[in-house]
Amino acid sequence: MDEDFESLLEELGSQLVWGIVDQFVRRGLVDIEGVSDSEVVGTVVRRFLKETDAKSAIVDGEVAWSDDDVHILIDYSGDILRKATEAMGAEEYWFAILFYATWMEHWVNNILMSLSVRSGVPEGVAVALMRSCGFNLKIKDVWTSLGAAPIAKAHMRTMTDLLEFRNGFVHYKWKPRSMTDDRAHDQRVKEVAQSARNLVAVLEGLEDQILFFGRRNALRAEIGLTE
Repeated sequence: MDEDFESLLEELGSQLVWGIVDQFVRRGLVDIEGVSDSEVVGTVVRRFLKETDAKSAIVDGEVAWSDDDVHILIDYSGDILRKATEAMGAEEYWFAILFYATWMEHWVNNILMSLSVRSGVPEGVAVALMRSCGFNLKIKDVWTSLGAAPIAKAHMRTMTDLLEFRNGFVHYKWKPRSMTDDRAHDQRVKEVAQSARNLVAVLEGLEDQILFFGRRNALRAEIGLTE
């Protein structure tokens, strides 16, 4: 086995372990306050292995999983952000807005789902809530009702501007404008895209504080992953 392949396997293993730790912490299935990073990771991995072992059985000499075995969740947030970055680099600001707004909606839903489960809300009810509520309601009343501190007004304004421009682009809400107005509008589109790019770091930091108590990078480093 060559070194590159060994390195790839090691990276894959670290990513899989992080996926497990990430979900345990997000959903409040492990208490991380007052516990070291290594203890958090160790506790999560041991519990995960214990629970998956309990859901398997030996059939004809082979391990067979029950219908309630390990479920896989694919998170496309990273891919969406990469597309947004590519669009910004190409000065395709409308497409950057499209991808940033999509990422932002994923971000909001992900945090609200995590907070709902932590609060004891059945997952089916939480999903129904996410689907039935509008974006403004989610980032205001639903957000605070689940125990999260209110989002700063400046950030909330950037979020709503981004969504408004994205909706105008997707639903083809164009209006005829003079050449002068058109140039001003293009500048505004660029500004909204740039604000969205800056907002990403703010929201990722907020997520870290809400769900990981500021320890996300430290926990990833414990598994061997760096940003």
